[in-house]
Amino acid sequence: MINQMYLTFLQVAQSGSFSKAAQRLFISPVSVMKQINNLEAQLEVPLFKRSTQGVILTDAGRSLFDSVTKINTTANTAIEKARETGQKSKQIISVGASIMRPGTPMVEIWRKYSHTLKDFKLQVIPINDDDITLQTPSAKIGAEIDCVSGPTDSMQWQQNYSVLVLGMDQFRLAVPRTHRLAKKDKLNFDDLNGETIVCPPRDQASIIDKICQDIEKNHPQIKIINTTRFFNTDVFNEYANSDALLLTRDIWSNLQPLMKTVPVKWTYESPYGLIYAKNPSAKMQQFVKIISQNLHTNQK
Repeated sequence: MINQMYLTFLQVAQSGSFSKAAQRLFISPVSVMKQINNLEAQLEVPLFKRSTQGVILTDAGRSLFDSVTKINTTANTAIEKARETGQKSKQIISVGASIMRPGTPMVEIWRKYSHTLKDFKLQVIPINDDDITLQTPSAKIGAEIDCVSGPTDSMQWQQNYSVLVLGMDQFRLAVPRTHRLAKKDKLNFDDLNGETIVCPPRDQASIIDKICQDIEKNHPQIKIINTTRFFNTDVFNEYANSDALLLTRDIWSNLQPLMKTVPVKWTYESPYGLIYAKNPSAKMQQFVKIISQNLHTNQK
């Protein structure tokens, strides 16, 4: 970097006065004049002609201005090139994100452990929730994207992909805002008597099966309906104006504005985290290893 005195000199030359230069440099006019006086003393030549109207460059000052400008431009170019080279050398981790799988958990992990992930660069790539099936959260995993962050309780997903659990997500109920229960801030099982709860396929996730069995056994007044596929935005849209309640999660709290997410007095929760290829790339292996180490250290 160029010495600060020379940068101040450039600013004075461009501004035409010590006071204007001081304003742009966020320092006092006295400090500006002191730096210029010191520079002139070092070079043993006057650089400016002073007057009540401002300052203008002397011949020596004009020569120095041209040279320092070139040097400053070259220095800034070199710095920018070094920065770009450093960014290019980083490993890019592409994370698929959608309305149902917003990538929020991954961003939180990134912020929390950024000091250990400095060799990686995060890239968020939009994916379509309509591509979610019982077999895969996204067919793009391992091809166009490195991973997806979101619920990881699907048994088939666990069989077909690698999973790194980041935490637990509480189950809630999404209630249409026109429903009588939308006025409540928390629900219990007595509130749900006579109601219908729509759940994902029970045979695809052990926690969903447990919730359904518990309710059917202990609260037979509550009706359970299971969809044939995992939830997407169409499911929320379909039931937003119905009399049914949707089993939902904290991460989907603001997904459908016509529905209110209400906590329930139960303890059901589900893991969320990263879903990535069974045979991931070397960069993804290293990325997961670092996050795993951070999580392990944080739990101690």
